[in-house]
Amino acid sequence: MAKIQDERQLSSIANDEKDMVLLGKKRVHIGWLKRGTLRKFSSIMVDGKTDTKSESQATCKLAACVMANGFFRIKFIYPFLWRWYYYIRQYDDSVLLPIVEMGKKKVQLTEYYSIMMLAQGLKDTLQTMTREEASRILQELSSAHKE
Repeated sequence: MAKIQDERQLSSIANDEKDMVLLGKKRVHIGWLKRGTLRKFSSIMVDGKTDTKSESQATCKLAACVMANGFFRIKFIYPFLWRWYYYIRQYDDSVLLPIVEMGKKKVQLTEYYSIMMLAQGLKDTLQTMTREEASRILQELSSAHKE
């Protein structure tokens, strides 16, 4: 039986409802992050360098990625947007932090973990295991899902 909060969150995902965040003095709205956005977010994190300049650039890139949030917007708007944040507006981390935090809240991980857990249960390699091995693996997956 689903809780009312779960139903509200599912409705929010289905309707792509947006939450408001302040970027300086301006209000911006952030919707649920799409897969391409998560992929770009990951590539920014892997591609980062260690000096201070690139860390603040990475923050601007991450915030711009969350703001763009979509394949075509990332392809066409994102390159200009992160440069706007970094070179023109010169936002520091404290201004961009609410955008990145809201982006983290707008990731649909629960469904992903559920699918991965169910996919593990459908693998044919589980059929060749002993009952104890299969039971132990399914318990580990179930406890990982609950966390």
